[in-house]
Amino acid sequence: MRAQHEAGHDVAERSTTFADLARQFFDPGLTVELSENTREEYQGIVDRHLLPAFGNRKVVALRPNDIEDVLQAMAAHGYSARTMSLTLNMARRILRFGERRGVVIRNVAAIVEPVRGPVRTRGSITPDEARALLAAARTHRLAGLFIVSLLLGLRPGEAAGLQWDAVDLDSTPPTLTVEPSLRRTAGKTLSLTKPKTASNWRTLARVDQKRFQARERLAAGEKWSNPDRLVFTTNVGSSLHPSNVRQALQIVATKAGLGHMHPHLLRHAAASLMSDAGVRLEDIADTLGHRSVTITADIYRAWGARECAFDLRKWTCRGFHFASEKP
Repeated sequence: MRAQHEAGHDVAERSTTFADLARQFFDPGLTVELSENTREEYQGIVDRHLLPAFGNRKVVALRPNDIEDVLQAMAAHGYSARTMSLTLNMARRILRFGERRGVVIRNVAAIVEPVRGPVRTRGSITPDEARALLAAARTHRLAGLFIVSLLLGLRPGEAAGLQWDAVDLDSTPPTLTVEPSLRRTAGKTLSLTKPKTASNWRTLARVDQKRFQARERLAAGEKWSNPDRLVFTTNVGSSLHPSNVRQALQIVATKAGLGHMHPHLLRHAAASLMSDAGVRLEDIADTLGHRSVTITADIYRAWGARECAFDLRKWTCRGFHFASEKP
């Protein structure tokens, strides 16, 4: 114990449990900044898989087999390789956090090997389904948001956070620059936040929504308020809540004869549609704002060639015009 103290380990904290350490890890004032959605995902992984298994165990008593047992149990229940990898990663990060605070002597999760599991293909849609979805969206007030998301692969928060200041109607062709993203804060309110990485700042083909929003502003009268100059808003100019966007998309998807659909699936589908249309993988990665083409290939693009005559560059819908800067 004396040797541990001299090595910088806080021997007075030997009673710290994994649950205690996890609670400190998720304290916004003690860890690196996380977006609300990321924090919720990480917290959910820890709450569902790690805390029930050894939350009450002292961190100094944890052994590699404790983490291995969790992963083996998850594999037996059919959890995906991604979920198990994320679970292992969270155990490593929390224990590494404990090491920095002098509470953990050895990060036992660091030597645990990932467990192989089923790789679940992310959902996508075919070109015919994309046509049906776009046709069904023609008369919906959020048609522009759905089209931009599907054809340009914007993240849900990027589409909802798109501002008029980022739209250049005078360039040839007109462009939009993906800058802030609309995200939930710790207080559950919505705010515009900067992209996580430099690659998320990107310029894409544009959607012309000016006249449609002008009509809504005229109809709303004094109720209209859009201080952030958002491109896509409610009918009184306020920011769109994610749950309302999900519900609206599901209404359109049902009308198109499609099954369950969520906004992020449009981003997955964009990569597949661009790939099927012959767009180079490097250009797809640039459009999606990925730092590496490996991410694009491994996560978003649907494997297997499909016969496709879907021309992304020629689609128009109710005044929403798209143009590609690259052949």
